[in-house]
Amino acid sequence: MRRLALSFLLLPVLAATAPAQQVVGRDQEVFTASEPIARGEWFRFIAFMGDVTVTQGSGNRVEVRAEKSGGRDVSDIGFKVIRDGDGVTICALLDDDDTCDDRGINVNRRGGWNWNRNNRPPRLDVTIQLPAGVKVQAQSGNGAVSVSGASDEVIARSGNGRVRVDGSGSDVVAASGNGAVSVQNARGAVNASSGNGDITVVTTQGPVSANSGNGDLIVTMGELRNDEDMEFNTGNGRIRVTMPASFTGTIDASTGNGSIVSDFPITLTGRISRTRLRGTIGQAGSGGRRIRMMSGNGQIELRRG
Repeated sequence: MRRLALSFLLLPVLAATAPAQQVVGRDQEVFTASEPIARGEWFRFIAFMGDVTVTQGSGNRVEVRAEKSGGRDVSDIGFKVIRDGDGVTICALLDDDDTCDDRGINVNRRGGWNWNRNNRPPRLDVTIQLPAGVKVQAQSGNGAVSVSGASDEVIARSGNGRVRVDGSGSDVVAASGNGAVSVQNARGAVNASSGNGDITVVTTQGPVSANSGNGDLIVTMGELRNDEDMEFNTGNGRIRVTMPASFTGTIDASTGNGSIVSDFPITLTGRISRTRLRGTIGQAGSGGRRIRMMSGNGQIELRRG
């Protein structure tokens, strides 16, 4: 058993009980893994901190390279490799008692990690090559997360860093606790969120929903594949959403201290206000979808693509 003092927690504590898991790679400055994986399966990499970069690979194996730096000793960081019914999960963690699964790392301690100038926190720089047709979840507690060229579903999360997804053949979830989020060239539904950063989404095929505590939302959709509702909310930023020219539906937009602009003709519902707009676009909102746009203190723009 390894124990390190603790003062902050980077990934959520989970109550679920997991089976015994073997720790590997503690004595290696660079940990590598090559795991067979099939199309349609999930590959998950979950780290307590560090940058995680996923790129397109080939063949039928996922290739992982994790370089350690900082800290007192390379053995501060170990890895658990788990194969379950839907794919492979690798977790980078500190304590041998910690367990992990597809929901994250279960930290089995009451304290917190403590580091000072003479005792720096360990860090990881992780690169992953992902075969085609494999779903991916990449997660870091305190580093940048980047996924490019994935041909299936993507989940990319960071507790406190930038998140970037470029190219995905299916749905995307991209989230940061305190950093900017960018999703480009997606070909499925996108759900993007940030606690305090700007969000930029460009997708060939919506729907898209985006939420930020304090950032701008800039979203462009080439087309819409269904009638799902969409929401765009920010506490203190601008919202600009570009829709396909054929967009129809209902709109509900409000801002605390900005203005509302639309390229689409709107049949208004209720009274006219500079900071509140409700109405329909197209034939009485045909298509059944609803778009909600809310900003606490910024301009709202609905643009025609």
